[in-house]
Amino acid sequence: MKKNPASPANPVNPASHARYLRQAAVTAFGEGTQAALASATIAIVGCGALGSLLAETFTRMGAGALRIADADTVALSNLHRQFLFTEADAAAGIPKVIAGADRLRQINADVKIEVLDARVTAENIDTFFTGADVALDATDNVVTRFLINDWCVRHRVPWVYAGVSGVSGLVLPVLPDGPCLRCLYPDLPPDGDTAHPDRNGILPPTVTLAVSLQTAQTLRILNRTALPRILIRLNVWDASVQTVTLERNPACPCCGMC
Repeated sequence: MKKNPASPANPVNPASHARYLRQAAVTAFGEGTQAALASATIAIVGCGALGSLLAETFTRMGAGALRIADADTVALSNLHRQFLFTEADAAAGIPKVIAGADRLRQINADVKIEVLDARVTAENIDTFFTGADVALDATDNVVTRFLINDWCVRHRVPWVYAGVSGVSGLVLPVLPDGPCLRCLYPDLPPDGDTAHPDRNGILPPTVTLAVSLQTAQTLRILNRTALPRILIRLNVWDASVQTVTLERNPACPCCGMC
């Protein structure tokens, strides 16, 4: 897939340099990460609470290209936590990826936005992910998460899992040769046993904290400083973020077979 012209071989133009000056001034980020981000294609599965904020964040930060997949339409019950959408979007029942893409292009016209108004499935995942530098989980569906995990492990594409419910959540970067999501959850849990906003509720600050951590892990993947085996547990109500070392499971039904 064709990359954005802003790359290490083709430095960002002066206007773009001024736009991103304050984030590039952060020592851990710097001009090198800015260049890596500007040449990256990021695939986001889901355009709800996590996905819409991830898409807006990476659009504002100057990603090269974003691919966003979601089959849902905007509803009034989304608006308390899905910051990319408006009451007009909900009243019209506009598909999330259509409303989101329109808003993102107004924020930063230099970022290439591609959308899939459908769920990611076994039939379309190859087309959606092929050529992406990193994949991001922004779903509330365990089956889709396992599909993302298995495809990315098989094709050695790094991805970042995130799950939120109520006031807590998990973030896990999955790197080639590192532990994967099935090392954490070897078996597919019954759908009723998993956290979901419709059953467990969700606070907006839980979403924003999870997205902040997921974004930072993505940037570390792009600048090659990401660490494997880091499972991040967050609780916004208790003001706590903890990291746990996740070991690769030799009997993992996914990465243990690689």
